[in-house]
Amino acid sequence: MTLEKILEDVGSAFLKLERGFLFGPQGRLLRRNVEELWYRYCVVMPPYNVFLSAIDGMSETLGTLQRVGAGEKPFGIAALEESKSCWNGETLSEAYKLPHRVGRVTVVASATEGKDLFHRKQRERKVWWRKFSREPKRFQFAEAKRSTKNKEIIDIEAHFSFGKLLVESISHQQDVKRIFKDQNVSDKSLENVHIVEHTASLDWGSLAFLCDAYTPRGISGTCQVKLHPKFSPYKVGFHVCENVDSKSLEKSRLLLYLNNLVKAEGIETVVTTSKIGMESLQVPLVVHVDETTLQNGIVKVWSQLTTLHESVHITDLTKYVSSRCN
Repeated sequence: MTLEKILEDVGSAFLKLERGFLFGPQGRLLRRNVEELWYRYCVVMPPYNVFLSAIDGMSETLGTLQRVGAGEKPFGIAALEESKSCWNGETLSEAYKLPHRVGRVTVVASATEGKDLFHRKQRERKVWWRKFSREPKRFQFAEAKRSTKNKEIIDIEAHFSFGKLLVESISHQQDVKRIFKDQNVSDKSLENVHIVEHTASLDWGSLAFLCDAYTPRGISGTCQVKLHPKFSPYKVGFHVCENVDSKSLEKSRLLLYLNNLVKAEGIETVVTTSKIGMESLQVPLVVHVDETTLQNGIVKVWSQLTTLHESVHITDLTKYVSSRCN
């Protein structure tokens, strides 16, 4: 299976590669979810302080941290930027034309803990990529390399039948003075300091997760994109039956009420009158309301991944959905 075939099947609603990563309406939500989870795990959750900065404002950020007494090591400085560096040129010949959005965290650590932090960060980041994959073992370390005598680099790649996709690079730098030589940072503040930096491509990562989730066309004639629920553009779909009967209005009102309840919890939903539309939107959970629901408050929640359903009372619907999407 080629990368071109996968992108053709999932459609431009997710992604096209034309002079850049052109995300469609579903692809933008996918990329946003990847970025939000990256931010949560790499900026919010580390046991040390991580401060957000502009990519060209590191010296100013370091100066601010020193002034307010927040520069106790280890600490991290995170930045989001559009990178023009070429990734995955061996897999995709046009890759050099593809600017991509990256999330970078530069961790300033003492010399005594730099190496341990480097190895710990490798394990953490590989676990993160594998956690959201249908085939965790496809995310692997590449062979370690050195760009200079004092800088070691190891990459995380996703392996597919069409080749490998580099999704993250992690480095350990011992001689850090040259990094800050043009940024007006005092030599004294850089004594006995190591830098551990991890840079994830949010665009290449989104593409990797999309390829990981792809299931070829079956008997139905449509492919499936079985994304992890945290990455799914829409977590829950509400299907309004097009058949008109005496209870149609009542069922529609109940369904829209349930839709608003779930939305109020910050869970992405979509309402359609077409089953085909629900399949095209690759919604993992679909809620059906029928006449029985009007009598006992029980809805059927279908899983698009397993094609099975569970009966859930409307008072427990939000809790049920949250437990399967978070």
